[in-house]
Order: sequence, then structure tokens, then C-alpha cells
Amino acid sequence: MHRTLMTTLLLASLATPVAGQIAWDSPALISPAVPSGVSIFAINPAGGDIGVLGTFRHGAGPVGIGYRAGIAEESGSGDIAVSGGIDVAGFLARGVEGSEVDVIWWAGGGIGVGTESVFTAPLGIMLGWTGSGGEVLLSPYGGAHVVLDLTSADGDSVRFDGVLDLGLDLVLSSGWMIRFGASFGDRESLALGLKLPGGGGS
Repeated sequence: MHRTLMTTLLLASLATPVAGQIAWDSPALISPAVPSGVSIFAINPAGGDIGVLGTFRHGAGPVGIGYRAGIAEESGSGDIAVSGGIDVAGFLARGVEGSEVDVIWWAGGGIGVGTESVFTAPLGIMLGWTGSGGEVLLSPYGGAHVVLDLTSADGDSVRFDGVLDLGLDLVLSSGWMIRFGASFGDRESLALGLKLPGGGGS
């Protein structure tokens, strides 16, 4: 498990920068305690300006399949771009060295369509735990993923990107869940949103 973590971080540090295209995979918004149901986010995606993102999972994660779709303005051109993808995930380790930290792997595939098109296949790992702070249940997480991009820019070029991921899910005493995610490196992006009522918890 430690070797997998180090390999992913190394590949992330060596990857080439993203070149202004909408990417569906960042922020990752997936953790050992990712909630089921529908979440809606305001997002500043990699390669774009402000937009909206929706995610859906049949069951609380990470095991299972997740779906996402988004729309945003492209950086520079201001044209509308759309993106969508599917992710799968599973546990690598639970309760690492007696702690409450779990480690998961995740992967997927998706596409962004705007001025240019890009097919994206990410592979990553994420560490996270769940605890309480007063009347708030919190699930922070962090990790990294590497990405294979097949883009229509420059003659259907192939590109590898590396991304560092952070996130936090907060369940309030009212039952509402606030969700935050950020990515750094080749796909700088931010997302802030809510899990809609229903569909289970974290």
C-alpha cells in the first residue's frame, strides 16, 4: 500500500500541465465515506470558469459506481462546455496501523466537450477518516491521482497529468451535508455544494 501511494505521488509530480480544457475528474469528490444519493456543487473546474456539477451514487462509498455531469464556461473563450464521467472505487486498507484512517483506490472514464474534446481516464488513491466535532460529523480526506488524456487539440494528442486532491464533508446537526473539494497541480479546481436530502448518509 505504501509503495502504491509513493508511486502515485511521484507520477503526479512528474506530469505535464493541463492546457485549458474542461476535465470531469477534478476535484475528485470521492473518499472512504463518500455519501450516496445526489449532490449539487458550484464548481470552478480545471480549464473552465464557474459552473455547476451534479454527482450521484447508488450507495455510500467507496465501493460501487458513481456518476457525474457538469457544465461551465471555458477559460478564455467563454464558450459553454459540458463534461461527464463514471467512477469506480474500493478499499485498499481499513483502519491503517490501528488508526481510523481508511485508504481507497478509484478509477474511471469520462469526457469533456467544448471548443476541444478530451477523454479522461484517472487512477488514484485517497486517505480519509470520519470523526465528530461537537454536533458536527466530519469526513476529511486527501490523496492524489494521475490522468491519461486523449485530446482533440494538437492532432488528438496524448497527455498525462498529475493531481493532488483534498476534500471535506460536514454533516450538520440539522442533517444537511456540506461538501467541499479541491485539486492542485495540473488540474487546479474547487467545488462547494450540498448533498440533497434522501439517498442515505455518509
